[in-house]
Amino acid sequence: MPSFKKIFQGTFIFICVILVARPAFTQNQPQAPTLGATPLKFVKNNINYQVVTFDDLYFNYQPPVDVEHPDGNVTKAAKTPMKIPPQIAALNGKKVAIKGFVIPLANSEGQNTKEFLFADELVSCLFCAMLGYDQWMVGDTVDPNGFNIGDDQFEEPITIYGTMDVGPKFEDGDFVGIYRIKADGFEVEKKKFLGIF
Repeated sequence: MPSFKKIFQGTFIFICVILVARPAFTQNQPQAPTLGATPLKFVKNNINYQVVTFDDLYFNYQPPVDVEHPDGNVTKAAKTPMKIPPQIAALNGKKVAIKGFVIPLANSEGQNTKEFLFADELVSCLFCAMLGYDQWMVGDTVDPNGFNIGDDQFEEPITIYGTMDVGPKFEDGDFVGIYRIKADGFEVEKKKFLGIF
């Protein structure tokens, strides 16, 4: 199986263009409660998933090592290792539901999505969009067949639900992020007919 870094570079190095700045659906919406408040629940298959937003996960994280990106830019390491806030660290191993945009990895057209990046914004390159490490996560599916997400649905917000993994991760000595999700399933936001139904 190719390394995450190779998949990541091969998928994004030639398409570093932001497709959409912060989507309109995130603006003028009521704020989700903070993690310290009574959490909202998302129920699927009789499992309660805690609703988490990317705003909840954001704390301006800096990596523990210098990270060289496919475009040659380097993100410098934090001078002192950053601790993950306790309310975020507490999500490790928990069932969560989070809304964002799916970016498939190592998939050709017509195949199911098994490995993906999941981001706060609709982008084709995380580095060009300058998203922080706490604004995206790596995902893979519990079902070995993956998710059957339609091509048009990649441009819409999708709720992914599954088990969250929190903490710095290295692969072959390279830093590859702080958030991961083992996805049980997904739910596409239902579009309203004429903005009403």
